[in-house]
Amino acid sequence: MQELPDTAGPRSVVVIGGGPSGLAAARELERAGHRVTVLEEQDTVAGKCQSVHVDGRAYDLGGHICTSQYARVAELVTELDVETERTTRYRVIRGLDVAARAPGRQSMAFLLDGALPRYQALREREFPRIAEPGLAHSARALAAPVTEWLAQHGLQSMAESFGTGYTAAGYGYLDDDVPALYFVKYAEMTGLLSSRRPELLGHAGDFTVVGGFATLWRRVADELKDVRCAVRVESVERHAGGVRVGTDSGPVEADDLVLAVALDRILPVLDATEEERDLAARIRCNAYHTTLASASGLPENAFYFLDRHTATREARGHCVSYHHRYPGSDVRTFYSYGRPEDVPALLRDDVAALGGRLREVHLRRQWAFMPHFGSDDLAGGAMDRLDALQGRARTYYVGGLPAFELVECAVAHAQDLARRHFPTVDGGTTLQEDRPVTIEEEQQA
Repeated sequence: MQELPDTAGPRSVVVIGGGPSGLAAARELERAGHRVTVLEEQDTVAGKCQSVHVDGRAYDLGGHICTSQYARVAELVTELDVETERTTRYRVIRGLDVAARAPGRQSMAFLLDGALPRYQALREREFPRIAEPGLAHSARALAAPVTEWLAQHGLQSMAESFGTGYTAAGYGYLDDDVPALYFVKYAEMTGLLSSRRPELLGHAGDFTVVGGFATLWRRVADELKDVRCAVRVESVERHAGGVRVGTDSGPVEADDLVLAVALDRILPVLDATEEERDLAARIRCNAYHTTLASASGLPENAFYFLDRHTATREARGHCVSYHHRYPGSDVRTFYSYGRPEDVPALLRDDVAALGGRLREVHLRRQWAFMPHFGSDDLAGGAMDRLDALQGRARTYYVGGLPAFELVECAVAHAQDLARRHFPTVDGGTTLQEDRPVTIEEEQQA
């Protein structure tokens, strides 16, 4: 049974992790009248949505593209008065000989060959809640490896249309036994599976934040009362009366704990239960790399997917995509999987094969990206077990593992968890009092 807050008064909550999910949860808790302390080990907030500046321009290192399904992010952007702009177009470079063949658009075979109605009927019958926050509600129905699941239901064109973008974005290779759950969640969040594509913030297509996506998360953090960066968590002890988090700058006492970092990452300092240890041991993640570099002679003004390197896991280490955001600039963000020692040399080779020249590397960032469970663990109920832990030992879990490693998914799950488990107290504002109706709610009405 879940342990719910045992008092109607304000709670004190410590949130470990200052990325989008941790900040979204903290914001909801504060607005509901609770006292929140956010602990972040990096020098700044934003997590996997970091931005840096080169020559006065902002470059996003991780998540930053928002689709027509990003209603919660759009809500935050509106409330915090953050400026947005439309993103660059998407293009696919087929093979590496761009001189022989110009980059083209992503395949829309899935939307044209009659597979979409079959998918929609299957969704309604077997996983009708897939578009809702969280993953536990659909995990067992979509536990099978994606290639097996697509073949079983005659939906192979879904991989043709969405697979290149899925792999390029860091979610894994489709021939690597990725559970269908994650691929389907990704496809839903592109907005292309919806009969109605709402316009968000005046953008008919995808959008991002002017000045870097981290701008939004810094704005959220600035609104909160107690955000502490550059803090290393050394221990987490939970007991009947509350939580004690030991840090390199002193202890933090609270009634409840929100973990906005993956369970396997916090495990070394957590007084973990046997169930938490078992689940942590089952978590997988992708070694994903962002390289910000100056390179000349490459196609410009788009987000380019390299289909030769996204088709099979044998291409690990090679560049799977790059983004050229600003006309007139040679700076690009390149994305790769693989071992850190392989990526630099292979990137230079890949740029050369595309007819370009890698001139200067400004920085490299490696991510333990997309924490997830494998097919056997999903079929065995791993996501249900994680969901059942919510509230036990005064602990709540948010982030990519229970929500999926997309910003909208992480934010929506964190907000809903805070609203569900922590009632509004005197001095707080309810959901209805403090914000306009969202597109999600309007569609459900």
